[in-house]
Amino acid sequence: MPRSTCFYVSLLILVWAKTGEGALRVQLPDYDKNSWRNVLKRVAPDWVLEEFQDVRVRSAAENGFQLPKSGNARIEISKHGKKSVMANTPTDALNAINTYLRTQCLSQVSWSNSSFSSGCRKHSNDILNFESKQIRYFGNMCTFSYSFAWWEWPQWEKFIDWIALNGFNTVLMPLGQEAIWRDVFMGLGVERDELDSYFTSQAYLAWHRMGNLKAYGGGLSDAQMLNDFNLAKRIINRLLELGIVPILPTFAGFVPDRLEKLFPTSKFNRLPCWNNFTSETSCLLSVSPFDPLFQKIGSTFLRHQKKMLGGDITNLYSADPFNEILPSDSSKFDASFMKQTAQSIMNSCRKVDKNCIWVLQSWSFTYDQWPNWAIKSFLSAVPIGNLLILDLYSEVVPAWQMTSSFHGHNFVWCLLHNFGGSRELRGNLQKVDKGYQLALMKAGSNLVGAGLSMEAIDQNYVVYQFMIDRMWSQEPIPLNNWLKSYSESRYSADFKVSHKFWTILAGSFYSQPEKWGNPRFSVFLYHRPAFAKKIEYWFPVEETFNHLQSLIPSLMHVLGDHPLFKEDLNDVMRAVIQFEIGNEAALSLTEAFLMEDKQQIGASCENLMDMFQKLESYSNRDFKEWIEDSKSIAPTSEERQVFPVTASDILTVWGPTGQNLDYAHREWAGLLSGYYGRRWQYFCDWILEHDVFNHTDFSISVFRDVERPFAISNV
Repeated sequence: MPRSTCFYVSLLILVWAKTGEGALRVQLPDYDKNSWRNVLKRVAPDWVLEEFQDVRVRSAAENGFQLPKSGNARIEISKHGKKSVMANTPTDALNAINTYLRTQCLSQVSWSNSSFSSGCRKHSNDILNFESKQIRYFGNMCTFSYSFAWWEWPQWEKFIDWIALNGFNTVLMPLGQEAIWRDVFMGLGVERDELDSYFTSQAYLAWHRMGNLKAYGGGLSDAQMLNDFNLAKRIINRLLELGIVPILPTFAGFVPDRLEKLFPTSKFNRLPCWNNFTSETSCLLSVSPFDPLFQKIGSTFLRHQKKMLGGDITNLYSADPFNEILPSDSSKFDASFMKQTAQSIMNSCRKVDKNCIWVLQSWSFTYDQWPNWAIKSFLSAVPIGNLLILDLYSEVVPAWQMTSSFHGHNFVWCLLHNFGGSRELRGNLQKVDKGYQLALMKAGSNLVGAGLSMEAIDQNYVVYQFMIDRMWSQEPIPLNNWLKSYSESRYSADFKVSHKFWTILAGSFYSQPEKWGNPRFSVFLYHRPAFAKKIEYWFPVEETFNHLQSLIPSLMHVLGDHPLFKEDLNDVMRAVIQFEIGNEAALSLTEAFLMEDKQQIGASCENLMDMFQKLESYSNRDFKEWIEDSKSIAPTSEERQVFPVTASDILTVWGPTGQNLDYAHREWAGLLSGYYGRRWQYFCDWILEHDVFNHTDFSISVFRDVERPFAISNV
């Protein structure tokens, strides 16, 4: 080969190597390239498969057993209307088909219900292309408690189908790890009964896994651990069948207290207590990242996980060592401690999987306001390409902008939006659109995807469908056109009145100006009663509500009992009634108290209770279902007693002394009048009996007499 040719070849190799440096290489196990068909069989009427008979998906081998560098699918439509789909993976194909169903066939599959028309519009001589970034991520640790805690296979199967239909290709999967940890810790000498003071009960496992809680709720039985693990295996197998990569746990440092005595020469750190929980249920013990025991436990766990799950199924592993906990064993940031923690997590993972990619939430950086030098010190401990950061709250506090795009590490732009599963109508579609577009333009090549990271599902579906579509668009989405298509697919009908309905909602509830540091919007009626509070919306309330209510007769006429319309109508009616309760009935109560008019206080309170009953008639779910679901999965007689109490606790007082009181409030039948309404009645009785209102005394009494008794009564 001539010398000049050798030079150019060497130069090309060097350029290629530099270009590939830090690239995200996600292992893609073999999948069933025809699995898309089974999804459509489960969720759709027969005509959908008849429309999409020719679907060609690349095999995992053709993709080099790696997640393709981009999502890609194409629908070719012949002059006779015959459709052919070509796609990289099954979920790429399913997203293309699902998007076509929503935009051309007036059909929608959502979390709670589906709506299908009888066929598609006539369409011919066209080619539709679908392209996204490499990663489409779904998951938040909290969702496994706030939404998934009591799920069994039927709910999971339905949800996985939804995940696949919307093109997600990476999913957080922490479920079932407790059975593995039990074996690991017992292998280190911990007695089985000692683990009851380490593991939490089922409802709180999200915060146990993130190092915030231990023992709360009384631990887990072996039977429940086994049930969770077997369910996790079934979920993982279905994900793999569809070409979806599960993100499994790795060791973040948290261990039972007993290890301190079993390994007296090892160094441990006592983490701060989380959110005012006591040391009995928080302040977990963590192995020092400087101690060799960290590597031993981490690699032992991963080997056992690999064995129990049947081999190499992923190279994505999740660990969050500092969730709402400062990264130090002192009160200050400690650069060497942070750097060593990152290195120890990474090294223990790579001992078992040399291709390990650590998946890390950015939440700690923003929630605890890490200084940029601390973030850089922590991230620099991991080689570029071995870390995938979830920019968890990108739509409000884009951490990528504060950290020089995470100092070169690959990251995913995530929509968080919801906290605790609250049901208030809120969001900002245009802000999501612009925020993701800015990231596409400015973040750099290490922006490798987008995702959903809400703390709970079954609320504000429109926000998440919009973000899913945004993942598959390189350009901003024309909102009015999108809303028209959304309303058509949601109700399987092309009515001007439904488009108008959603246009009003988008211009009001879904145009919320949200800024990091400002209080999150929440309807005060679902929190402990107090005087002189109002519901303050960001749009002209009277005009908007009058406009919406004027459309309801026409909507009822054309949509009647359509299940998705009923859900949406209930959401709107609750918002209308809430505003009336908060800004009229509750406000008149304040005025009557200030005027010392006890007769008017009594009249205002009676009106308040009537309106809570009315509010309950527009709920979309019954609290009893949540409680019954918790009972149904309990494998032991003790857990059949404990699970309903914890299910109630987490949605109400959320802690033995109300540490997270009403954080996860829900607008459900059984809670609206039975808990929130009852608490307001107690407030009314209190102010009728006391001429002077002492907030501290009231708080102590209402917790003792209403809040805590309700939380523990659901056995």
